[in-house]
Amino acid sequence: MRLVIFGTGGMGREAADLARRSDAVRERYGSIAFAADDAAGPVDALPVLAPDEIGAEDEICLALGDPAERRRLARRFETHRFASLAAATAIVSPSARIGTGALLCDHSLVNAAATVGAHFQGNVFSHVSHDCVVGDFVTFAPRVSCNGWVEIGDDVFVGAGAVIRNGSRERPLRIGAGAVIGMGAIVVADVAPGSVVVSPPARPRG
Repeated sequence: MRLVIFGTGGMGREAADLARRSDAVRERYGSIAFAADDAAGPVDALPVLAPDEIGAEDEICLALGDPAERRRLARRFETHRFASLAAATAIVSPSARIGTGALLCDHSLVNAAATVGAHFQGNVFSHVSHDCVVGDFVTFAPRVSCNGWVEIGDDVFVGAGAVIRNGSRERPLRIGAGAVIGMGAIVVADVAPGSVVVSPPARPRG
């Protein structure tokens, strides 16, 4: 059984580095390969498969930063199995729950009683704090800080260094599905579905 990392861009190559350092990956998989529609390789000394070369026994890690692309690929390969990858330095609370296909990079953290959906991507030093609820296909770029009692809808992209203020048990801070939070934004209030907010403090673009 192979671990197949779909995507040979920056995120894919970072995922491959993570996988090659992982004792758990070495124990579970016979080998590691990339896959891409424009297969050409090798890349970083790993073979690059065409999509039709991915076997039924292989497990796929969707290593693309764009939530919509990951969702599209998950539908395309819905009959395949998906791999979840976590760096040795990633920390996941025993009381947290994480969906299938998650990719947790170095020094990322999912804290107490947080719930994270399928195909979540937590880049280096990103943080999901206590009691957060994060939807499917959400991307946290490097150093995103999401404080406690926050609810994030599906397909949200949060840019590098963004900070999301904590909500409360009675009134979680909510970020709607499909929203984009710009790099370095400071989110202090709810964000509407599909909107784009930028700069500190975060505000609607336009």
